[in-house]
Amino acid sequence: MPLTQNANLTKLDWHYKKQSPLKILIVDDLPSNLRLLSSALIEAGYDVRNAVSGAMAIMNIATERPDLILLDIKMPGLDGFDVCRHLHNDAATADIPIIFMSALDEVPEKLKAFSLGGVDYITKPFQIAEVLVRIEHQLELRCFRQKLKIQNQKLRIMLEQYEIAETQIHQINKELERRVLERTRELDDANQALQQEINERQRAQSKLMYLAMHDSLTGLPNRTLLLRYLEETIQSIQFASNHWPALLMLDCDRFKVFNDTLGHLRGDQLLIEIANRINVTIPENSFAARMVDDKFAVLLPPVSDPNIISELVQRLQQNLGEPITLEDYEITVSANVGIVLVDPSYRQAEHVLRDGSLALIQSKQKPQGWLAFQPEMHEQALHRLTLEGKLRQALRQEQLQIFYQPIVALATTDAAEAIVGYEALVRWQPEGTSDFLSPADFIPLAEESDLISELGNWVFLTVCEQLKQWHQGCSSTSVPFVSVNFSVRHLQDEKFSRQIHAVLQQTQVHPSWLKFEITENLLIGDTESVLSTLEQLRRWGIQISIDDFGTGYSSLSYLKQLPVDMLKIDRAFIKDIESNHDTLKIVVAVIKLAQALKLEVVAEGIETKWQAQQLNILGCTYGQGYWFSQPLDSQTVGSLLMT
Repeated sequence: MPLTQNANLTKLDWHYKKQSPLKILIVDDLPSNLRLLSSALIEAGYDVRNAVSGAMAIMNIATERPDLILLDIKMPGLDGFDVCRHLHNDAATADIPIIFMSALDEVPEKLKAFSLGGVDYITKPFQIAEVLVRIEHQLELRCFRQKLKIQNQKLRIMLEQYEIAETQIHQINKELERRVLERTRELDDANQALQQEINERQRAQSKLMYLAMHDSLTGLPNRTLLLRYLEETIQSIQFASNHWPALLMLDCDRFKVFNDTLGHLRGDQLLIEIANRINVTIPENSFAARMVDDKFAVLLPPVSDPNIISELVQRLQQNLGEPITLEDYEITVSANVGIVLVDPSYRQAEHVLRDGSLALIQSKQKPQGWLAFQPEMHEQALHRLTLEGKLRQALRQEQLQIFYQPIVALATTDAAEAIVGYEALVRWQPEGTSDFLSPADFIPLAEESDLISELGNWVFLTVCEQLKQWHQGCSSTSVPFVSVNFSVRHLQDEKFSRQIHAVLQQTQVHPSWLKFEITENLLIGDTESVLSTLEQLRRWGIQISIDDFGTGYSSLSYLKQLPVDMLKIDRAFIKDIESNHDTLKIVVAVIKLAQALKLEVVAEGIETKWQAQQLNILGCTYGQGYWFSQPLDSQTVGSLLMT
């Protein structure tokens, strides 16, 4: 049979084995090229997607990974070489074949393309037949490489299993030799009774030791035995090569819900099944342990390739995610995994567990559900713990301050009359420091702990006391309102409205002097209690404002239901309205939406005269930002009110 005919048969055979059309991404800033190539490739049976820029190509690939990329070199913004570098720097996309396309037929250009990882180079104008052949060739090569990789993995597993088998045979031989010697000694009649007593004591001690070192429910080693094993591992790796063991810390989401809902008996059955699935997934020379409740640990043997660990973690998540049947109930659990590499820098097993727990905690914020420990995580945890302690102390000792940023009417030209209100902003200058700490550093910390409620209550009481002083000192002058920010946790607290009412009674502040600012994430989940609280506050005369509108989970259906009086456009949109036409369109849309709902609008972060004038033209009622004034202390505001 001729060679060409044999090659065609191979190609056809490869085509028929495809389960679905292969995906090809064409990246070219010329629509004519896109149309020409798309038509030809679709007709050839490929699933084709297009991108007209490098940035769009990267976004497209992040959404759905193609099997091959046709990449134009000369494009505005990110050119083909930049896109190629980006993809090859990411392990998830590094193996995607890239065929460069260019009108330049110069050797340096081609050399650069291949040096960056391109698999082929097509010169424009191209011949469709040639392009199809080159694509087919690269896809076949990719298929062969994948098959070779799978075969290598199987071979490696076989070699590992062979080594394990040899080790087990050696251990069995040693055990047989020991038993032969023991039986020989037992032939001595004079020592038979004594030997029996010794053996009984040894068995009792072993049983007690087993119970002390193992979990009675799952039969896995417990935390005590894991620590001992870790200590031995740490000692052994001090003189080892750069192949180190890894510890996986694992827990399952919603176990407490299952346990409380279905009962502890079924909860125990669930834990046993989880332990069994862990055991059948991990390598045989691994060490699995149950720590506490639904938390497990797996100590892996030394590995040379970190990808092996990530692949194992994904298999664990996949196997644990398979439905579990408990009598009449089918349960699905998802696992979070923290990974720590046990390198020679460790001297104590407790530190390994500590770092694994830190990685596990932060893995719950990651979409993949797993995270490898980095040394900075420990430093960050210590920093946050220290900062939380200082913040608690600052609240007790009243070291925090309230600053007030003016809110101005954009259409008013008289600066003295322009201020219609102030936003209360909490500021903290930690003891022994010369600068204020950014709210972005301590407000999220307060929200994660129980401090946000205490902090919010303190801010509200302080603002009300200040408002009372201003009204008493400026009886002939109208005092502007003050906006106070509240978090989701405040409004979800059933005691919130009672606390607000108590402060208003204590300070004799009229509710109309206040506005409450809430964020859009209140619009998610069960809003019934939040709506009830907001309705009550509004009946008292407190106006409600949605802060940072457009950056959260905007919901027009909830927005229509919410008892709000004002929308605040986030500074992220305002700063770009002069340079970004799309951002300007968003601002216009928000203003029109507010006007349609008969809501007032405040633009945050105004820093230039042009921004202020443009927002006024667009119909925005109010604004705040450094163009008008930075946040002021209470004395400065009091002086302004007196003038």
